[in-house]
Amino acid sequence: MPSSPQVYLTLVWVIIFVWEDLSLLVLLFLVVVWGLSGLDRIRFGIIGTGARGSHYGFLLSREYREDAEVVALCDSNPIRLRNVREMLGLNAKLFTDYRDLLALDDVDAVIITTPDYTHAEIAIASLEAGKDVLCEKPIATTVKGCREVLDAVKRSDRTFMTGFVLRYNRVFSTIKKMVSEGEIGSLKLVTSIDNRQGADYFRRWHRFRKNSGGLLVHKSCHSLDVINWVVDSEPVRVSAFGGNDVYVPGKWRGERCLTCKWKRECPEYIDLRSPRLSKLYLEPEKFDGYIRDVCVWTSEKDTCDNATVIIEYANGVRATYTLCLFTPYTSRQMSFIGDGGKLEVDEAKRQIILYPNYSSDVKTQKIGEERGGHGGGDMGLINDFLTAIREGKKPLASAEAGSLSVLLGLAAIKSIREGRTIELKEME
Repeated sequence: MPSSPQVYLTLVWVIIFVWEDLSLLVLLFLVVVWGLSGLDRIRFGIIGTGARGSHYGFLLSREYREDAEVVALCDSNPIRLRNVREMLGLNAKLFTDYRDLLALDDVDAVIITTPDYTHAEIAIASLEAGKDVLCEKPIATTVKGCREVLDAVKRSDRTFMTGFVLRYNRVFSTIKKMVSEGEIGSLKLVTSIDNRQGADYFRRWHRFRKNSGGLLVHKSCHSLDVINWVVDSEPVRVSAFGGNDVYVPGKWRGERCLTCKWKRECPEYIDLRSPRLSKLYLEPEKFDGYIRDVCVWTSEKDTCDNATVIIEYANGVRATYTLCLFTPYTSRQMSFIGDGGKLEVDEAKRQIILYPNYSSDVKTQKIGEERGGHGGGDMGLINDFLTAIREGKKPLASAEAGSLSVLLGLAAIKSIREGRTIELKEME
């Protein structure tokens, strides 16, 4: 953290004792107060400056000016790095190697938004460098990676947070509260459906399990974490079915959207020439050759575009989770059923309906819109991270929660590939 305010206060009293000119004293007092205002700001380094990293940079530099300062940015692509600094209007130091950023004494905390397979390595190095860490989900893409991150967190005295924004979205925090307070009695059954217009995952690095762990890890970890959080018990076994059935070669076949002759017909066409996407992806492509608009139909891929997962928990609760990446709309829809009633949740509508057993007194609750992204979850996440750093307490979205959701996703993939039920203890 920055220097102690006591140093500045001591300086003030010395000046007051020595000088008697009132105008000078007032001027000096104002200067020192101005200096003190920035002393408790947490200084951030953002590692990874793609869409997610630049969004964090935007929030910190616009919404948290009194609490935080972005002092360093890191990206393996120097063109994107410079573009993002310019887009955000920052005076941050630039690095293409995260180790150089971690060597800075004036970086207190880091946010990791690099491709998933790099998260564990960078998170561990950040903790060992004495930095507080906000790591985007998933915290790792392998069982070994999860174990190593948890071990590093235990060895460290720094704060570690997983980027589970849904825990800070009032739709889901309200559900957690209602179930915990027994409004549907004892929870018995959970159903969850992720409806996604998910073609974008199949034109990016996410389409390979070696990069993302698979979409049941990269994408599903959000909903799986909500289920784990609300059920409040350890998952015991998992059985899953899934495959890639829609994003396969068909009528439209090109190499990339930018040069495709079917761009006016294809429903999944994306135009990288927009100002923001051009700065983030099209211009940086000249350096590393990473193509952001690969054809979703012809691209190689080894992850699923749909899956159904069945989970059994130690407390007897059973859950079904369905991922569909080719729906015409995007929304999480969940139901929580107890022996005293049922809760139905629609994330897009920001609506919760309570159906009590043996009663017609149905109650509908609308949750107001909130700014900042993910239904207010992004800013809630940052608020909790800042508080956890300052007060030295464990954040709501912990490393353990991050690890458990990854293990569930990996167990589901293993079940699909091997055609059998997977005991979670096999994943340890």
